[in-house]
Amino acid sequence: KMKTKSRAYLYWNYSRAKLGFPAVFLFCFLFFIAGFLSSSLRSQSQEVSGVRQRGRQLDSVEYDLMAHGKTGDDSISIIPFQVISWRPRAFYFPKFATPEQCRHIINMARSNLEPSKLALRKGESEKPQNVRTSMGTFLSASQDGTGVLDAIEEKIARATKLPRTHYEDFNVLRYELGQKYDSHLDAFPPEHYGPQKSQRVATFLVYLSDVEEGGETAFPYENGLSMDGSFDFKKCIGLKVKPRMGDGFLFYSLYPNNTIDPVCIVSNTSPFP
Repeated sequence: KMKTKSRAYLYWNYSRAKLGFPAVFLFCFLFFIAGFLSSSLRSQSQEVSGVRQRGRQLDSVEYDLMAHGKTGDDSISIIPFQVISWRPRAFYFPKFATPEQCRHIINMARSNLEPSKLALRKGESEKPQNVRTSMGTFLSASQDGTGVLDAIEEKIARATKLPRTHYEDFNVLRYELGQKYDSHLDAFPPEHYGPQKSQRVATFLVYLSDVEEGGETAFPYENGLSMDGSFDFKKCIGLKVKPRMGDGFLFYSLYPNNTIDPVCIVSNTSPFP
């Protein structure tokens, strides 16, 4: 059985009626059909008007907690997020970490930075030049006696719905002026990297600083754009996410069926002065 894994990057830049099973099944089926028809009518009317309506936010409610297992929670987690894209699946989490947490992580990593590494493809004997030029280091929650990394890792688990046992260490990266990471997949296609015992399902970024200009995380293939073979992998184009201190950003490199999403090509642009 393939063990999945996810990577977390930390960036800085300079009335209760009971229904039996048949009734529930029928109700859900009819609700789905009705919802499908009504959504089709709404989408047609929206296309005519040229305006896409925004989803309504749910009102605040009180929750009755369910019984939970040994690894479950005794509270409800509410983590605000915005869908940035469905192709690839990408989600933005505002103010995911506090400024104090961000500064703490920077101080932990600062003295251990070294040139960022790059996974070699089959047949490569050394790192290709000028593909990834940032500085970085790896940190684990167990290294942080203050509990900051532990708290962030636990929050990421709730946001991604992936257990911490499947995580890699935090990769803390610093991008200075002129430094970048060319477009790439965060997953490892076996045809390029050989057989994989596990695969990177998702990547969660936490931006540790603000940037006036540049420094975005870019998705040149978003919604199938630029996939005609003419795309220059050194150009950071397409959908761009601007770094803001404490914000989180999640994207999935794999489809739900565990195959690699070819649209999830990502790059990191250089910050500007």
